[in-house]
Amino acid sequence: MIKVMIVDDEPFIRQGLRILIPWEQYGYKICDEAANGLEALELIKKDDFDLIITDIKMPKMGGIELIEYVNEHITNRIHFIILSGFYEFEYAKKAIKYGAQDYILKPVQKDELIRVLVDYKKKYEQLTNEINKKKIADRIVFDNHLGHLLTGEYSDESLQYIKGLLSEYIDLRYVLLQYDQLDKRYSALSHKEKMAKQILLYEVLSDLLGDNYYHAYKEPVRSENEYAIGFIYAKKISDSLKLSEREYMEWLSSKVKEQVSYGIILYIGQREKDIRTIADSYKSAKVMYSLYSVSSEADILYYDDVKNSISTDKYPVNKDELDSLIRVIEENDKEMIKKYIVSVYSHLKNWLGEPEIIKINLNYLLFNLINLTREIDSNIEYEEVHSRISKWANDWHRVMSKITNFQSFALEFAEYISQLRRNSFGGGVLKDIEREIIENYSDNLSLKTLSEKYYMNTAYLGQIFKKQFNMSFKDYLNNFRIERASELLIRTDEKIYIIADQVGFKNTDYFISKFVQLKGVTPLQFRKQFIQKDE
Repeated sequence: MIKVMIVDDEPFIRQGLRILIPWEQYGYKICDEAANGLEALELIKKDDFDLIITDIKMPKMGGIELIEYVNEHITNRIHFIILSGFYEFEYAKKAIKYGAQDYILKPVQKDELIRVLVDYKKKYEQLTNEINKKKIADRIVFDNHLGHLLTGEYSDESLQYIKGLLSEYIDLRYVLLQYDQLDKRYSALSHKEKMAKQILLYEVLSDLLGDNYYHAYKEPVRSENEYAIGFIYAKKISDSLKLSEREYMEWLSSKVKEQVSYGIILYIGQREKDIRTIADSYKSAKVMYSLYSVSSEADILYYDDVKNSISTDKYPVNKDELDSLIRVIEENDKEMIKKYIVSVYSHLKNWLGEPEIIKINLNYLLFNLINLTREIDSNIEYEEVHSRISKWANDWHRVMSKITNFQSFALEFAEYISQLRRNSFGGGVLKDIEREIIENYSDNLSLKTLSEKYYMNTAYLGQIFKKQFNMSFKDYLNNFRIERASELLIRTDEKIYIIADQVGFKNTDYFISKFVQLKGVTPLQFRKQFIQKDE
């Protein structure tokens, strides 16, 4: 996917561009947006983008200044498309002079945007193919040398070749990135499908590493369920992002999860001072995978932590009881939820002096519940789920202060899971919303309040509603209200302002305006027409 950022000081223009076309269908992914050039620069420093679609005139820093600064001080690999008003055409030509690929006149038309994107994609693919051919050839040689190094059987030639391509070769760890074997969707894949997912994971990691892409390693598939990707972590890599090692691993884990469909676990091997002993770190990561691939406590596992846990015979996750609780939450069995909450809560209370153990147990529960929601609806937005559980994940004291708090969370999440299942692909929830309009059209209905009631993202609900009814939620509601008002105009002699209020319009002038728009006459004229027909 071509990674895109939209830069415009008008929020409705940014949102309009997001929904104007199916971006992914044309090979693009909108990864972020900014309100001006300065905001865009901050995002560019944190992430990689292939294409930036930017307005010319914006406060603080405009589009031309943004293009100049990026090309001179950051990179010339990012391409730009300019959004230009008719009277800004001279600016657009200047922007192209500074390296913009193309321009689009405002207001942006769907066909014009598609044309520009299709043209740019051809150029992008041609350049990418040329770069990739050289990368593949170099990569084959490098991986062969690295394979020997990881087994401890290497020559001085191999060592020097590897050092020449790695960005750093001191203060290292070998990290094994593996799909979560407890993810039932992944386990159900065929060998061929898992091979494809391994390649996807390798590409995602390589893209995240940027210029450090040689630190990614596609491991040979030697046995079933070992479709792993290796990563030679160096302290220099996390330092470049001003993150500690653990912060970087968390960042890497979250970024990978955003781009793959299945659970990912990072098995982080022991620290090595020099690349020559990276084989020891590789072996320690493999040991962790062997021990925890089917009973992982978390999605980031350090060999150091596991070693200390094993040495003290501490296995803090109460897995059997938590798995049982997850199962009854999935089934929305309220009585059994209460029963298992009592059991889990009693067990965790014994660890009040060990807060880390309580957090590990709660994280195990929460991560599995997140995976469960994705199994039910693969299109669900992570932010939506995260907003429902973050208060429990970040405040274990509140969870443990009262058993009723724990029960409340489990019962609420069980109901949420049940709603997700009923609303899968939007079918169920749209029927519920249609019923809401029929029964409560005179109330202050809004897409926002309904999305909260039915546990859906507002933007996503608006999209599937429009797809189902060929109009926006607001237009559908107004149309329904006008039809009810028409009936009241015919059947009663109530005054116009009273009828407007009865069907949900609090502003009489707005009601009359919408009525004329839909019926072609005013409410009073509409009533008179029917009186004359009866006479």
